[in-house]
Amino acid sequence: MVEIVDLYSKQYATDFFRFENLREFVVTPIQKKFHEQIHWAHEIVVVHPIWWGTPPSIMKNWSELTFWPHVAYQYTPQGKVEHLLLGKHAKVFATCGGPSWWFYLPILPFRTFWTVEIFGFCGIDVSTIKICGNLDKWKDEKRAKHLAKFIEEIRKEGLR
Repeated sequence: MVEIVDLYSKQYATDFFRFENLREFVVTPIQKKFHEQIHWAHEIVVVHPIWWGTPPSIMKNWSELTFWPHVAYQYTPQGKVEHLLLGKHAKVFATCGGPSWWFYLPILPFRTFWTVEIFGFCGIDVSTIKICGNLDKWKDEKRAKHLAKFIEEIRKEGLR
């Protein structure tokens, strides 16, 4: 079974994450839903554009609300990280206006955002990162074909 989460839909609408003290933060019903989904899923597939070298704010907000202490990770009494989502897998598909090879460079934040800072920190293995680039370079039919090919790749890869 596949569950699609459209962060722009009213069903998943959230305010941007903000708080003064994490210990006083009240978990919202939608955040509880995100926690349930992340525990239910064997594989997580994220699809988003790349804006200024990273996922857009709405995707960062989702990750901040979803990968929560005692849900996705926790610290041991010795201060080490315990990964609570071990055994899960993730695939990341992104689009960008510039060349895609740029975002595969290890010095840029895009890959580490997912592989180290979010999924990796929680114990999720990232098996695929694919980027569809040059969307600003091509117009009309060529751009549409390029994007359609990438969408088909996402469908095939997502079914593996």
